[in-house]
Amino acid sequence: MAGSDAELHQLASWLRSEDELRDRVRLAERSVAGDAAGDTVVVMVSSRSVATLCRSLFGWLRKGRGDERVLLTLKRSGAVEELDVDCGSGSDVDAVLASVRGFLEQD
Repeated sequence: MAGSDAELHQLASWLRSEDELRDRVRLAERSVAGDAAGDTVVVMVSSRSVATLCRSLFGWLRKGRGDERVLLTLKRSGAVEELDVDCGSGSDVDAVLASVRGFLEQD
């Protein structure tokens, strides 16, 4: 999840307020084609904690974020596949959660 520094710090703080995510949230520098492109929020989740992440993320989006969009990029441990999910402006948590769970539960 990428955005302005202030927004990313707010999001990281928001996610850390969830007991299940508290120690799993960090800010990391991301790069595009070898150039620094700013920070991103990284959250390590399991199939059990992903629902908490999705609900919390959508709660943050609904709390005065207007038309901002969030792109959620998922990587499974030990796999090279990634899933990019456009979370929109926070209107359909059930559809996003179903996509995320389906991706994480693949063999």
